[in-house]
This record gives sequence, C-alpha cells and structure tokens, in this order.
Amino acid sequence: MAHLIPRLGHARFDSRGEARLAERLADKLEDNAYVWHNVPVGPRGRYPDFLLLHPDHGLLVLEVKDWRLEQIVSATKTHVEYRTDRGTVVFEHPLEQARRYLFAVKRLLESEPSLVGGPGTAFAGRLAVPFGWGAVLPNVTRTQFDATDLAQVIDATRIVCRDEMTESVDAEAFRARIWRMGSRRFGPLLSLPQIDLIRGLVFPEIVVRDDRQAALFDDAPEDADERVLRVMDLQQEQTARNPGAGHRVVRGVAGSGKTMLLVFRAEQLARVATRPILVLCYNRSLAARLADEMRSRGIEARVQVVNFHKWCRAQLVRYDQALPCEATFKGSDAFNRELVRCLIAAVERGHVPAGQYEAILIDEAHDEDEWLRLAARMVDPDTQSLLVLYDNAQAIYGDRRQPVWSKLGIQAIGRTTVLKLNYRNTAEILRFAWRFAAEVLAEPFDDDGSGPATLVAESCGHRGNDPVVDRRMSTADEVHAAAAWCRERHRLGHRWSEIALLAPTHDWLARLEKTLADDEIPCRSLASRRRIVSEPERDCVCVSTLHSSKGLEFPAVSIVGLGDLPTRAARPDDAVRLLYVGMTRATHVLRMSYSRDTALTERLSR
Repeated sequence: MAHLIPRLGHARFDSRGEARLAERLADKLEDNAYVWHNVPVGPRGRYPDFLLLHPDHGLLVLEVKDWRLEQIVSATKTHVEYRTDRGTVVFEHPLEQARRYLFAVKRLLESEPSLVGGPGTAFAGRLAVPFGWGAVLPNVTRTQFDATDLAQVIDATRIVCRDEMTESVDAEAFRARIWRMGSRRFGPLLSLPQIDLIRGLVFPEIVVRDDRQAALFDDAPEDADERVLRVMDLQQEQTARNPGAGHRVVRGVAGSGKTMLLVFRAEQLARVATRPILVLCYNRSLAARLADEMRSRGIEARVQVVNFHKWCRAQLVRYDQALPCEATFKGSDAFNRELVRCLIAAVERGHVPAGQYEAILIDEAHDEDEWLRLAARMVDPDTQSLLVLYDNAQAIYGDRRQPVWSKLGIQAIGRTTVLKLNYRNTAEILRFAWRFAAEVLAEPFDDDGSGPATLVAESCGHRGNDPVVDRRMSTADEVHAAAAWCRERHRLGHRWSEIALLAPTHDWLARLEKTLADDEIPCRSLASRRRIVSEPERDCVCVSTLHSSKGLEFPAVSIVGLGDLPTRAARPDDAVRLLYVGMTRATHVLRMSYSRDTALTERLSR
C-alpha cells in the first residue's frame, strides 16, 4: 500500500474521479511509493492533482479530468473545448497541464548538484531522477476512447481510463500502466537521503529549519556524495498536512516534533483563516520561541501566540472583568489558579464570549487540565479546529493523571495520533534519561483503558557520547566548571547560542550569570529575558531554570545544582520528571553536575 498524503479520510477531493484514483493509488502501488494529492509544490505553490515519487520510477505528475466524451466539443494538443452548464469552456490540455507542472519540478531538482549525473557517468549533466506525466479520465473507458479520434491529440499511452482503475483491477497491471508514463532510469535506485532531499526541495515547508539540529549529523562523512536534508518524516508530514476536521490530539514523546507540527499547522491554517488563530503554551520562554517562529513565516498578524495565564489576564482586561487581587494570594501559582477561575466564571456568565478563535493550537498541553476545558469553549463552533499536543512524561505542573478528554469537552476518540520516535536526542542521551526516570514515568493505563498513559520514546538512531555526571567540591566549583565547559564547547565548534546552562532555581541562575559575565562569555537569561553581555541575541549562551527550558532544545546542555533537587516546594517524583525534561533538551551533548549528595544524585549513578 502506497503512502498517501494527506491520508484517505483526511484529504479533500475536487471530484469523485480524484477520490477513486486516490483509493487505487493507495491500494495498488508499492509500499515504497509516495503519493501527494492537491499539495502545493515548489516555491510558487503550484497544485498538481497528484504527485508520485518512487525509488525506482522517480517522479510522476497526474491530472484528473472527470470529463464525458459527449461533452468534449473539440481538442488540440494544447487545449480542450468542453461543454458545461455555464456554456463552452476552454481548458488547458490535461497532458500539457501535467507536463508543465512536472517540468517546473524537474527544473527545481536540476538545481541540486547531488541529483544530477556527474562527469564520466552514463547520465552526466542529466537529472538522475526518472520523471513522467499523465492524465486520468475516470468517466471514459479504453474502448470508448479508442473509438474516437482523440488519440491524434491525446497520447493514449499517457492516460488511465475508467476500466483501468477499478477496485478489482490487477495491481501489477495498474502499476505497469502508471509507471510506463515515466522516463527510463539511468542511475541507481533513489536512496532514502535522496528521497528526503527531493521531498525537501519540492515541499520546502516540511524542511526542519532549526540548524541546531545539524549537530546530530556530525558523524556524516565529509566526502559524502549525498547532501543530507532534515525533513519531517512521513507520519509527521501526514499529521501536519491535514489532521482532519474537529478536535485532534497528538501524543508525542520528547523530541518527536510536536512543536514543529504545531508551527506547520498554524502556517497552513493562517493561509485561509478569516478569524484569529490562537496558539497557547504553558511557559513564557516557549511562547517567545513560538512567536519568533510565526514572525519568521510572516503570519504573526493572523496567529496570536501567548502563554496561558497571560492570555487569561488579557481576556479579563479586554472584556472589563475584575482581576483577582494579587495581595490576597500567596505566590504566583495561587494567583494564576484564581485568574483561571475568574475567566471560566466570566465565560460561563457570558461576559467573555466563547468561540472567539477560528482555530486553537495547544503545545505542552500536559501541564494543566483547566486550560483544555476553557480552550475547547473558545474555538469557533463552526470549525471546531482544536489541536492538542502533549506528553505525560513531561508533565511537571499540576495533576499527573492522563487527561480524560470527554470530561474536558474534547472529542478525541478516533482522532488521536501517536508519535513515538525521538529525533532530538542521541540514543545515548535518550537511554540515560529513560533509565533514570522510567520508574516514575511508568504510569498505569489510561482511564478509558486504551493504553499506557506515558509513551516510551524510541530512538531514531543518532549516536553520540554518553552523558557525563560530574561531582564537584562546592557550589562555586560547579558554577566555574560550567563556565569552563561552555568555553570548551565553543572551542570545539559550538556557537554560543547552541549551548545552554540549566539550573533548579533563580539563585543558581544569578550565580551562573555573574560567573559567565566575569569570564566574558555572552549569555542571556530566559527567566529575566535580558542580555547579560552585549552580543547579538542569537549568539549568547542560554541560561534558564529547568522549568523554563521545557519545549526548547540545544545541541549542548549542562545542568547544574542537582544537589538542590527537589526544591522545598516539590515532591521527589517531581524532581525526577523535571530532570527528565532537562536531560531531553540536549540534542547531542549532555553534562550534569552536583556538589551535594542526595537521593536523586544517587539515583543518577545506579
């Protein structure tokens, strides 16, 4: 069965013929065939009906025309006159239309040297990817076609007729008819890196733009013939292209690309939105990063990104509702809980309108249940476009139980996607983090009995060094060692912005910031959102609490102050979860240090 993007059931077809062809392509083509339907192609966003990609047969573009023979008035090699209810309409010849789309893709691929035959090869200077084009006539049988003179202007070998795409058609015969429209393959089969490269060139929106991920490919040989391009995997692309109507839930392990999917989906929605789109997350640093992503895509005017409690406050202010008195509540957590309660009450009374947003997307949704219940009410009832992304293993606030979606007003039965593959971390970091935290993260089954509440991450296979746990003599020794480690990572080739120092408390942040400043290492604090040394914002070491780092990632991470976990306000299991989150921020290099022995530091050495 071929990979259809978007999947059947999620795709929108312009005609019954397109739907039938999609079913046949999915059922009859090989397992290693990719099929995109009505997806924008290339930088100019052209929309061929179907684009096919296969390691052996290369690229193929198909155009579908639900025409009936008796309504074709005339046809040339460039145009077809067709009688419709609106009168006679002149259409571009379907084969010419498919050929034009195909050659636009071909020119795009020819700009990539690794896809063109090198000197001395049988296809020197030529595209190493086979290519072809064709048309599909779902309402015309082969006998009917042959009985006309259309073969003079429509190449009979480049069309598929109604009786050649039935449900009962032989799979081998169907494949032969489809692939014979393409050119002969001159070189070897397309490799997986070449297929990903083609996908990235043809669909630039699926390219993972974050160059911090480049560290994961440090072990690629310098003389490699193939350029490595990081793109969404097939499941990620299928999920992102069109998760379908209504409420949708994506359960994904740390590093599985949940945030990347959210950004992609927000961009797709923003193209057609007529009302505001809201993106919510729990911590401010992740909200700032997501806002930057929306600005980089030019959609910040249509997509509002804000952390949950700031949004609650803004809603109360906007609709002239009373805010809680901060002096009445001890600590920000108590105040935030009252803020949420006040907004829910205002929505219940009708003083704050429900259904304000065309779509709502929630990242890190595992942190609090109340915002899910509230968000479900704030989505336009005509769209019901709510996307929730979560991972219970990273729940470091509030209740740890698996959400019961129906009790929160979220209809997620049959609308949940599971992402188990971790792309962020090396296998060594992922294995270390899970071994450390598995006893705490191994939770019972969901309340509805559908499966374990916490997913076990699977490594995508990237390799690196084992994490380092460093026992230091004192707090000052820890801080100075962390600064020295930063300088060493920079000497080895990491930019300052690829390095992060994480700590359990703000007191630790102050020590780190002072030491880095004294050592003239540029840094910025996520907690204070201020730059410590005058350097470009994107080339500073990031200093953050473990809590504020959630949702972020860096090639090199050092976690200090493990001896101060758990903090006085936290439970031992909370510290394990928090440290698991911190460990999985590191894509390539992980170092941890402590200067005081505790039960948690002993756990690290087991």
